[in-house]
Amino acid sequence: MRGFLKQTLNGTSSFIKKCANALSGIFRKRGGADAAYSPDDTRVFDGYGKSRKSAPHQKKTGSAQKRQTTLPYISKEHLSGEGKEHIDIFTVRQHNPSFLIGVLLTSVKLLVIGVFMVFAAGIGTLVGIAKAYMDTTPVLDTAEIENQALTSYIYDGDGNLITAYTGIENRDWASFDEIPDMLKKAFIAIEDVRFYYHSGVDLKRLAGVFVSNLMNTNLQGGSTITQQLIKNSLLSPERTYKRKIQEAYLAMQLEERYTKDQILTAYLNTIPLGGTDYGVKAAALDYFGKKLNQLTLRECAMLAGITQNPSKYNPRRSYYVLKNPDLTNKRTDNVLLQMYKANFITKEQYEYALADSVTVLETSSVNAMYDCPYFVEYAVYDVITHMLQQRSLQDNDENRAKIDAELRTGGYKIYLTLDRGIQHTVENSLANWTKYPKLKDSSDAVVTYENGDGSVTEVIQPQASAVVLDQHTGQLKAVVGGRTEPTARKTLNRAYQTSMPVGSSIKPIAVYAPAIDKGYSDGTVVPNIPIPISGWNSTLGYPSGGKDYYGPVTLRTALVHSLNSATAYTLMDLVGLQDSYNYLIQMGINPSHIDQTGSGLALGTSGITPVEMAGAYATIANGGLYLEPLSFTKVVDRYGNVVLDADKIRVKRQVFKPSTAWLVSNMLVDAVNNGTGKKAQINGMTVGGKTGTNQNVKGIFFAGITPYYTSTLWIGHDKFKPLSSSVYSSDYAAPLWQNYMSLILKDKPDAKIIDADPQSLGLIKRKVCSVSGLLATDACELDAGGHKPVDAWFLKGTEPTESCDIHEIYTVCKESGKIASPYCPDADKKQTGLIFLQGDSPYLKLSADQLSKYLPGAFPAPYGFDILSLTPDDAAYATYFCNIHTKDWYDEQQKLAAAITAANIQIKASEAALSDPSLPIPLEDRNRLSSKIEELKNLIKSGSATSGAVEQKTRELKDLTDQLVALYSFPSPSP
Repeated sequence: MRGFLKQTLNGTSSFIKKCANALSGIFRKRGGADAAYSPDDTRVFDGYGKSRKSAPHQKKTGSAQKRQTTLPYISKEHLSGEGKEHIDIFTVRQHNPSFLIGVLLTSVKLLVIGVFMVFAAGIGTLVGIAKAYMDTTPVLDTAEIENQALTSYIYDGDGNLITAYTGIENRDWASFDEIPDMLKKAFIAIEDVRFYYHSGVDLKRLAGVFVSNLMNTNLQGGSTITQQLIKNSLLSPERTYKRKIQEAYLAMQLEERYTKDQILTAYLNTIPLGGTDYGVKAAALDYFGKKLNQLTLRECAMLAGITQNPSKYNPRRSYYVLKNPDLTNKRTDNVLLQMYKANFITKEQYEYALADSVTVLETSSVNAMYDCPYFVEYAVYDVITHMLQQRSLQDNDENRAKIDAELRTGGYKIYLTLDRGIQHTVENSLANWTKYPKLKDSSDAVVTYENGDGSVTEVIQPQASAVVLDQHTGQLKAVVGGRTEPTARKTLNRAYQTSMPVGSSIKPIAVYAPAIDKGYSDGTVVPNIPIPISGWNSTLGYPSGGKDYYGPVTLRTALVHSLNSATAYTLMDLVGLQDSYNYLIQMGINPSHIDQTGSGLALGTSGITPVEMAGAYATIANGGLYLEPLSFTKVVDRYGNVVLDADKIRVKRQVFKPSTAWLVSNMLVDAVNNGTGKKAQINGMTVGGKTGTNQNVKGIFFAGITPYYTSTLWIGHDKFKPLSSSVYSSDYAAPLWQNYMSLILKDKPDAKIIDADPQSLGLIKRKVCSVSGLLATDACELDAGGHKPVDAWFLKGTEPTESCDIHEIYTVCKESGKIASPYCPDADKKQTGLIFLQGDSPYLKLSADQLSKYLPGAFPAPYGFDILSLTPDDAAYATYFCNIHTKDWYDEQQKLAAAITAANIQIKASEAALSDPSLPIPLEDRNRLSSKIEELKNLIKSGSATSGAVEQKTRELKDLTDQLVALYSFPSPSP
């Protein structure tokens, strides 16, 4: 019990001392020793400023740099309480009272003060309540004042501001020196005119409010600036005596620790000023579009006037919503009046400000749609991703929401890689392009989305998205997520939020680059034929060969002409599914986006985003070095610390050998110059790339590389509806890509995509057989099917050292394509390089007709015998030798020649009979004979006549001729 009483007395004594200190502050003389102090030239509180007292807080240092704060002169009348609009029992009368009345009023004042002191010190019950309130007061934690929500800002690649990124509170911290003196005086005049003359609690005002609250049910406020700072930062907004006592208690503690300037700075940065604006810096920019140092006196007064009722005096609301600007203007005029009464401004300044006008922005820039929304929103996503990684947090919706909230309220500065010129160029091209493909079903041309407010948004189809990336730095320059610029925030961004199949655009990165990196060459030969492929397991069946390029093809030809069967064979036989999958992951592609099947890796049924595809193609264009595509250069926190540095956190790895990258880029250039990507050519600029048309034409893709940028483009339907069956990427995606890239590159000189000589990378060139892939021979040059030798690049040490062993030179019959027999005419013979296939050759799985069609001049290699030793009686003879010019054929030709000779003799005899004037053959019979003559002539000319047919027709003509001559000849006269 004794301890409790002691504690109570100690607490009461402490409270009385604090109240006494506060009262003494009221009666201090202006300009006295206690009124002046030397605040440090810092922002606010611990970490920003210094303590007012030395112990137990931090000591002040650097006295030579301290500046004296000269207190503004405030009239005696204003010091009595006219600076705040509320009922005040100490309001000065407007006329001179008599001496007796003056004595009476003074006595009343002293009595009230005396009662207040007795109440505070001597009434046990009330003191106990006050003590209880003080005991439950939160600890003064200035971190809660310092760590206010601050608006973050996002800048483009040139350092220009794009937008504020804010949460519920739009706040930008301003230092004491950054805040104009007139703005400080405006707030002091209307909110706490004795701010520099009290110790946190203005007891004169508090007493007046106390009396007023006794007489009214609605509680009145009497808070000083220090108390308001405490209330806004540390306490709940409830209006009770408990909260007021705690507020006063904490305010006095705060005043003991920190300077007035520090407190005023914190207050002006935390005060709510209407809407989402908190603090004077954010409000000035939002309402007037101005920096603090650009504010007029009237604008300063208008901001200060908002404080009493931020909703009522919000200038934008009163000007444009309520259509009642007088509401704010009258409040502003009152602030100016209080400034004038306090001698903060002259009469001339006061009158000028009254007559001055203010332009209030109708639309808040905080909530307005920002420029380049697709890029900005991807960049925020990108930053959040890396902050999650930095903190080892799981990437889920909950953690993303937390980091997003931190970004909106943490006062970060986010510097992007965005090139607005490139971004706008791509946006304009996609928006104004008139040659988008048609859909298979015209009813799919619009997709309807229902908004949260019940309204409906219609989105035109097909849609498009594009990405531009600087492959040398890994910096994204443009991210466009749709054909049209969004009018609302966080709409679908197809550049990273959708993963549509990319079709054949996957071939270079998933098949050909890995194959070459594993030691193969652009001259490596693979079959492009319609046969089963070992290991291929797809519900889509086996791929087609591709137009006119069936048969053996080099890897270069297969890529340039986008041959599906050859690509599938390369994947399954040379690369392998697992290695292909691993290479894609090494190039930054999300494993969940990869369909680890034959069709997913060779035909592009994998759904990969345009951003991921840009990173993968940029790896090739950057010499095989993968640089993670990032949309920001750095993120700086409110204290100036770089929390994310793109150059330090960017994933970098050498995925391909430099020689691989050079060779694949060279093949991609070939694909644009001579293959499926011809319509992506840019005059005067080296361009490489690959088209992609996915299964059932449900989207088209183009990925291209240049000496400066890598860019990817997708066109398709948001709901994966098919395009017209006649749509190909080469006709639609490549031209649109060319359209915006030619504008981006128009002022740049041409250059090599990879600035290196192939020889310096260890590559050497060899002429190889385009069927065997071995060193070419003379027999290869004479290939029957036109598969001529090719020049190919090899990494030194992987080049072939043996000559082709499947081509051999033979005299071949042109007509049969086989070795000439003894009966083949000399005119049908030529020297040709025939192909002899080993037993494991995939071409031996073809039928005889297919083998003849896809690989002319190819035969199974002979085993155990010499081809030239074969005779027509041997069973294998017909396999290799001409089966057209046989002995039977020869005998027939001899008979046919004799029959034709006899036929020609008969034709001449029949024609002579027709022309003989001594034979009066009637017209009808003449026609019959002429017809027979023509039939025989035509048969001979046909080239398909047999000896029997000629002989038959010849007999028929002879019989008719003999019949007519006998019938119409006159007997010879008698001698």
